[in-house]
Amino acid sequence: MRDLNYQLKQLCDRNRDGSYATQSGRARILSHLVNQLHDLGYRRMNADSLRPKHVDALVQ
Repeated sequence: MRDLNYQLKQLCDRNRDGSYATQSGRARILSHLVNQLHDLGYRRMNADSLRPKHVDALVQ
């Protein structure tokens, strides 16, 4: 598992807002976004290294 995937999974586990379906959907979407960032060439990231340029890369 990538570091960023693991860190965001732990973040979701600590912040259990919403129903079980909401929590599961949130974790699934975050995992998908991390995989897309990895495919775009952003490697060895941490949760605190996410920046607006990463969001812009995902939107494009």
